[in-house]
Amino acid sequence: MPPDAPTDDERPSPALASPEDYLGDICGRHQVVLLGDQIGVRQHLRFLAGTLGELADNGVSNLAWEFTNSRRQVELDALTEASAWDDRACADLFVDLLGAGFGYQEYADVLHAVWKHNQAERRRDSDRRPIRMIALGLPTYVEDPDLLDGRSAAEIGLRNWSLGGHYRDMSAFHAASVLTTEVLRRGERALVYMNIAATTTGLVEWADRTPTTSAGNLLWRWMSDGCRRVVLHGAVADTTATERVEELVSRSPEGRGSTDIRFGLDLVASSLGSVAMTEVRGSVDGAETSLRLRDVADGYVYLGPRADWEPCSLIDDLLTDANFGSAEARYRALDPRPESYSRDELEEVRRNGQQELSDAWPPLPEPPEEPKPRFARFRKNDA
Repeated sequence: MPPDAPTDDERPSPALASPEDYLGDICGRHQVVLLGDQIGVRQHLRFLAGTLGELADNGVSNLAWEFTNSRRQVELDALTEASAWDDRACADLFVDLLGAGFGYQEYADVLHAVWKHNQAERRRDSDRRPIRMIALGLPTYVEDPDLLDGRSAAEIGLRNWSLGGHYRDMSAFHAASVLTTEVLRRGERALVYMNIAATTTGLVEWADRTPTTSAGNLLWRWMSDGCRRVVLHGAVADTTATERVEELVSRSPEGRGSTDIRFGLDLVASSLGSVAMTEVRGSVDGAETSLRLRDVADGYVYLGPRADWEPCSLIDDLLTDANFGSAEARYRALDPRPESYSRDELEEVRRNGQQELSDAWPPLPEPPEEPKPRFARFRKNDA
């Protein structure tokens, strides 16, 4: 008689998937995967640039992000499909976002990686699998500073004076609309790389006891299982949960004695999914309630402890004689004053923004206090 089939407990557990393989796999299982991150983490942008092969192998033909403006889509397409790479054209795409601080080399490196991938695929005449970059950045008041009438574009919660409504809500509807037109109606797949707040799906976050809207919320309510959220370790603004995840990883069989463990996994059946959220506030059923990590995201990518994060570097020579006028006007819309800003002042703004990247990240857990030294008491006759 054949031996009894092994039970689930007896089967050897598979090795953890690499982050690249996992991201490609979950993208191959769902039409849209939202990858949530903090802004300006060097290692995460390098990881993203290194996943293109796995994404293409799993049928993903689009990489969407919010870090270039949608109005520059034609130029973005031309850059990533050109026969020769153009550093200047790439840098100019980020000048629109000067005030928001995305003039960083690692973001440009993602575009360069897409171009290199597409060049390689062009040589595979019989089986071409290119990646198209899709810009989700919302053209706003900053495109026409005169609409502000001397007001700062950054005041009153970043209101969009030209379109009306709160900027976060407007950008959510804009991103969902672009993805619908450029991906869903074409029956294609996409990885969507955005800031962590924009990628919530079933979770509705609350701010001042008011529910917020995200691009992920809108897509998930329409697509349900066709849409999934993956978060990078440390991106969720919950210090206690982040510390707990790192503790569980260090105590796991794979993590013992290893300082460079990297993996990606689904959270629904993982012990990491049970980690409690103590700082994230939101709802998955209409009422604000306690949450666990599996309520916040479907998948998790661990590239290492958050203490290792490094900020992105500035693009050299971002500002030129040709683009300075428009860049200065956009920045003055964010921080208005009667006189124009000089080139040196804007370069100082860029340097300060780069130095402040890590200040916007969730704070690291406080190190435990060292015990105070205890001094023995000596009696007079002990000398």
